Amino acid sequence: MRIRLSSPRVDDLYAAPELAILEAAVDVSLIALLAADPDDEGDDHPPPQRRAARALADAARNVDAAVNRYRLALALAKEPRDRADDGIF
Repeated sequence: MRIRLSSPRVDDLYAAPELAILEAAVDVSLIALLAADPDDEGDDHPPPQRRAARALADAARNVDAAVNRYRLALALAKEPRDRADDGIF
């Protein structure tokens, strides 16, 4: 999963402000989560807080995937439609 350390770009804020803010919030949350409890993959019996942190990271991956699908849908909606598919003639 990518974690950005920069603020949303003006182009992103203009094109889809809801996505730019959501991505920034997820990124900041992940950074804070990793700083508070760095993940130790070798731990067979992680403490409850580490299991909860892993669940949050998984949820963030799901949000990231959903944002990418939404961004693709927005891009596809902006593409000009093929005139042959209009069904006028």
